[in-house]
Amino acid sequence: MKKLWSTARIGAIVLGFAFVLGIGLKAEAAGAPGQVAGLKQTDAGAGFVEIVFQALLDNEAEYEIQLSSTPAGNYKEWKTCSSGKCSLYNLPNAGSSYYLRVVSYYENSETNWKKVYGTPSAPIEVVTAPNGNVENLKHTNSTTTSISLSWNPVAGANSYQVKYSSAGGGDTVVYAAGTQAVLDKLGKGTEYTVHVYPARKSGTGFYAVGGGYDSKYNVPVIPGKAPKPSCEYYWQNLGEIRSDVDAVKCADGYEWEIWTAYQKKDKKVKSVFQSSDAAFIKYKGFKKYNFFKMRVRACCTNDDGKKMPGQWSDWEYFCPQPEIIRLKSVKSGISLKWSTVKGADRYEVYASAKEKSGFKKCAATKKTSLTVKKIGKSSFKNKKTYYFYVEAYNKAGKKMYSGLAGNATDRWKIKYVK
Repeated sequence: MKKLWSTARIGAIVLGFAFVLGIGLKAEAAGAPGQVAGLKQTDAGAGFVEIVFQALLDNEAEYEIQLSSTPAGNYKEWKTCSSGKCSLYNLPNAGSSYYLRVVSYYENSETNWKKVYGTPSAPIEVVTAPNGNVENLKHTNSTTTSISLSWNPVAGANSYQVKYSSAGGGDTVVYAAGTQAVLDKLGKGTEYTVHVYPARKSGTGFYAVGGGYDSKYNVPVIPGKAPKPSCEYYWQNLGEIRSDVDAVKCADGYEWEIWTAYQKKDKKVKSVFQSSDAAFIKYKGFKKYNFFKMRVRACCTNDDGKKMPGQWSDWEYFCPQPEIIRLKSVKSGISLKWSTVKGADRYEVYASAKEKSGFKKCAATKKTSLTVKKIGKSSFKNKKTYYFYVEAYNKAGKKMYSGLAGNATDRWKIKYVK
């Protein structure tokens, strides 16, 4: 009998524990769910936002998305969802900020179909995309490796997405906080296509980008150093030259400067700007026998018409072709005299038995006259015709520069008589 009583007491105790445990399980099931973490915005439009967060492992939990106009304001339910990704549509204002939080809850038979909320997540700012258009996109300035831009503000935008690319290259995307941007570390001698979109940036660093963009094409960096120009034609009687330069990338014009090269202190005497890589330049001083030098630089132009020049080329020296004013047969050869070119530091005399080929340098001198005795190793032959021309040189530093233009093809002839 005593044994039976002990067994009954143990059974009662076990049942008691089971009852208490059962109550505890129900209480836990009816308790509040956990707090959501990892909340962030992943997409946006003018009237919607998309968010993601770390959903609870508890499959019974649902989620209420709540919005407020201020971080500490009155949060109201916007929608509910059952997973860690949710899109909110029909938000009233494009280009606006909202404050959003997520609250987990239970709503089942254990809660008598009433919502039992957990602790709300920390709120975040979410943003909608502006729906206005970027307008008046302008190229304002350049360097050899940068481009500066400006545009009009767009309602609701607190930043702007700038997307740019060069020919054959991929897009690079940067964001500007205001209505100006400097694109740097660009390729030298390169032009770019630029698109600017309105955007709104949230406090978490998310950008809601609108679709109303403006574009600009062939936006240049400042051209690099121009190659040395050439004096292709020198018309002394007209006081005019034609100068050519190899085309420079990013250039939409070229600036030439003409300086004296026959004075102790050279000075600029002419400056011209041409949209092409060839320039016809007139100057009354070209009619005289003087040495000149010229240089050129390539320019690009911003949208306000401001010229942005590159680096000057090296100097090109030029002068009229010296005229041979005397050719005379003498016992020792052929005597020549030619016009003096002011600024010339040396003259070279060339001769040939043919009018258009076979010319050899016969002599170099600082004077303006001399007697040529041979062409190479060959002496002059009686009653044979010979052709001559003289080339003037200017010394700059340690180098000598010829002044012959591209059309300096005059030749003077004489029939040699012993």
